[in-house]
Amino acid sequence: MKNLTFLLLLISAPAFSQSLLWKVSGNGLKQPSYLFGTYHILKDSYLNQNPKVRTAYEGAQGVVVETEVDSSAMLSMMMRAMMLNTSLNKLLPEADYKLVADEFKKATGYDLGLFNQMKPIVTATMLSLATTQKESDTLSRFTGLPLDLYFASDGRKRGKNINSLETMEEQMTFLYDHDPVEKQAQQLVQMVKEKDEMSKAGKSLTELYLKQDLQAMWKLSEKYGDTFGDLTYLVDERNLNWMKRLPGMMAARPTFIAVGALHLPGPQGLIELMKKAGYKVEPM
Repeated sequence: MKNLTFLLLLISAPAFSQSLLWKVSGNGLKQPSYLFGTYHILKDSYLNQNPKVRTAYEGAQGVVVETEVDSSAMLSMMMRAMMLNTSLNKLLPEADYKLVADEFKKATGYDLGLFNQMKPIVTATMLSLATTQKESDTLSRFTGLPLDLYFASDGRKRGKNINSLETMEEQMTFLYDHDPVEKQAQQLVQMVKEKDEMSKAGKSLTELYLKQDLQAMWKLSEKYGDTFGDLTYLVDERNLNWMKRLPGMMAARPTFIAVGALHLPGPQGLIELMKKAGYKVEPM
C-alpha cells in the first residue's frame, strides 16, 4: 500500500518551482486567491518560518479546506468504518494476522483485537500515522494545531467565510469503500512487510516538504506507488471533483485554499487543472 502519509497527510510531472504556496489570478477573478499544500500532521507553528503563507492566509476573506469534522455524522462514519459480516482475523491467514498484530501493538500500543471488525484501511491509517509521528523527530519541534484544522478554526474566529471541498461522508467513501475489504487486508499485510521502505519514504517526504520541493515529492510518490499499490484515486478523482467547486468559491471572494500537498503537482494536480481552466497560477 502506498504510504498513507502521502495522502492523509503526499505519471510524469512538469517542472515546479520549490514552493508550497501558489497565487491564482486571472480568468475573471477580481482579486487573487492562494493555493497552499499542507502536511496533515504538521502543526501550525510551522507558519512562523513561512511568513508568506501566513500573510496570504490572513489577507484572504475566505478559507477552503478538504473537510471539517461534523459531530452529527460521527456515528454514521463509525458504522461505515466497520465490517459487520467479517473480521480481520478471518480475512488473513493466522501468520499474517500475527505479523500485523505485533507491529500494530509496537507502533500504537493497542491490541489489534480491539479493531478486529474495523476495515483494514482504518488499521493501516492508524499504523501509518503512529509510525510517522514516532519516527519524525523533525516534526516534533512544531507545536499547535494540525495545519488544516488551524486554518479552519482560526479562520472562523477571524470572521472569514469557511468552506469544505467535501463532506466527511464523501471523504470516508473514498477511503473506506473504494476497495473491497479483502484487498484492503492484503495491502495491510504488504504495508507491514514493507515497513522499512514505508518508514524511509515517510522520512524523505517530511524532508522534501520542509524544503517545499513539490516536484521531488511527486516523484517520490510515483516511486513508492509501484511498491505499495495504487491509491491515486485519493488524489486524482478528488481533484477533479474539487475543480467543480473551487471556481465559484474563488469568484465569490479572495480565498485561501489549504489541501494536502500532493493534490498540487502532476497532470491531474490542482495547479495544472487550474491552468487548464484558464487561471494564471504562480509560485510565491
